[in-house]
Amino acid sequence: MGKDKPNFHNMEREALYPNAERYSFQGCKKIEVWNYPESNQIKIKGSIPYFINGHNYYSSLHDWIEGLEYLQGSMNINIFSGLVTCFEFGTIQEIPFPESEFLLNHIKAKGFQTRDYRKGSILTGKEFDSSSLKIKLYDINRNIKNKLEKPIREEISKLYGWDKEKHYIKIENHYKKPEAYFKGNLQLNEVLASIFQQSLKNELLNSYQKIMKTGKSIMPTSKADINAGTIPLMILKELESVYNFNTEELIKNKLKAIPEDVFSPSDRKARLRTIRDNLKKIGLQGISKYDILDLLQARIAAN
Repeated sequence: MGKDKPNFHNMEREALYPNAERYSFQGCKKIEVWNYPESNQIKIKGSIPYFINGHNYYSSLHDWIEGLEYLQGSMNINIFSGLVTCFEFGTIQEIPFPESEFLLNHIKAKGFQTRDYRKGSILTGKEFDSSSLKIKLYDINRNIKNKLEKPIREEISKLYGWDKEKHYIKIENHYKKPEAYFKGNLQLNEVLASIFQQSLKNELLNSYQKIMKTGKSIMPTSKADINAGTIPLMILKELESVYNFNTEELIKNKLKAIPEDVFSPSDRKARLRTIRDNLKKIGLQGISKYDILDLLQARIAAN
């Protein structure tokens, strides 16, 4: 903080610890302020959109700056020169599929650990986690319906066109260690700069592109071609590029492993011929039908 003397009169003290005090600003949602007198440090934790609007469906850069300037004025310290130790950047996108179906077809990202989030048997979110960055996809519609009060839901419907009958997903980059990811410390004023904001938009698109997707198979047009043999093969063909295997070779090796007293050489040839015939019925398109990159690019370009 340097020579700045923080003002805590506009905050509520919630807890006292041996080396710290925890205060809070009570907005639509609270912001935590931690004071460490011995090290002359202040840490601010919380969501600016939730603090000023009561939701994070949409918030402009102007909203962020307005909220931060309010905190700065109330505390009587310069927070814009402070270090940013973690932050999130994301957007909400309307999608033409049920949210759980969309999430199910986003499989993994190279170099990231994948984690599913479920409510009972329903898939509600996915995380792709690395040491400094976490990519998060989740069903924002469920959050809006279950976590926001009716007046706020009505507000975002009126102001931003949210429709409870449609499907929406949120994608976020969680920068867990910005100093490692961006190879240097970041001050708040740097993060808010327009050039850096543009780079964050590009990073979000890059993160989405890293996620491997299924949904590339082209459904056979003939009912006779959709049988008990082709359906599992369709799934295997979609997973080939994600998990780096060849469906025909995988099945061929499995057939070879069956003992000869069960399958004779002619049995194996017959089974393999049937499998090859079924594989010919399956087509693949270049891009998954669940890939929403074009929609994300259009939305980000418009903001």
